[in-house]
Amino acid sequence: SCARRPMQDGRPKAELTTFQHGCIGGVVGSIEQAIMRPTVFWKAQLQQQRFNLSIALNPKYAYRGLPVAVMSIAPVTAVQFGSSNACSKALRYARGGAGGATDADRFVSSAFAGTASAMVQSPFQLVEVNQQNNGGNMTNCARRVFASFGMRGLYRGGSMTVIREGIFCTSYMAVAPLVKGILLGRQPQLSDGSATLLSCVASGTLGATLSHPADTLKTRLQGSLFTAANIRGPLEAFEELRQQGPLLPQLYKGYAPRVFRICACCYIYGRLTTFFESIVRDFWLEASFQPVAVELPCRESEEPLTAGAGP
Repeated sequence: SCARRPMQDGRPKAELTTFQHGCIGGVVGSIEQAIMRPTVFWKAQLQQQRFNLSIALNPKYAYRGLPVAVMSIAPVTAVQFGSSNACSKALRYARGGAGGATDADRFVSSAFAGTASAMVQSPFQLVEVNQQNNGGNMTNCARRVFASFGMRGLYRGGSMTVIREGIFCTSYMAVAPLVKGILLGRQPQLSDGSATLLSCVASGTLGATLSHPADTLKTRLQGSLFTAANIRGPLEAFEELRQQGPLLPQLYKGYAPRVFRICACCYIYGRLTTFFESIVRDFWLEASFQPVAVELPCRESEEPLTAGAGP
């Protein structure tokens, strides 16, 4: 019989699929939400002028709704990671499939990811804000919103969510790697960890600063759903803020906990994404690249090749 000749050990680095990126995004978002949950509560309370220090430091309130929040953020970040990857692949395909993702690709695909994820996130956050304000469970709160306002009520503040998520996704998906590359190019003595941390602080601060006014208007629109004010749109929310005092401080209420959260989020997302991508490549994709023994036909006049034999 003829011998079996194994394929070469060298193999190309596997490219993750859009589905795999989405799975990683769901896990990464859930872990970050569990870690940073209190900052979400503090920010929302400050924006609605309901902040009370004793309540803010009470885990009963700071972690209220955590299980549902974790489950609700998973599909949001899954959509962000998956749609960003799909958009990036489409842009590369439009160029003929040559080369990797460019900085411009990352900016376009991350903005697209933010817009797509806002469609999923807006109803979840409206229910979350009202559950934090009024207590009860998330299911009953969602039923109350739908019974009172229908599907339109669940998307109250949706336009502000699109703006906020577009900026947020761009900050951690496009700006952070861009800043890290610039830092390492200009300061090659920096360690990878230091460059990552500095880029996350810079991109997180920029993202929070640009998106916070939209986030404030969104929170006030959603939080007023069952109040006497019942603000009906972004312009009305903006006018109400203007009447309450200097506009800039009103728009940036809750900025401190949010900028802290987004800087931490950029770092957590970046580190966990790298970690889980390596796991997927090492374990999930390993079977796809196992060496395959191929039986080669030989003529009767030839000596059979032994495994590993050269020409």
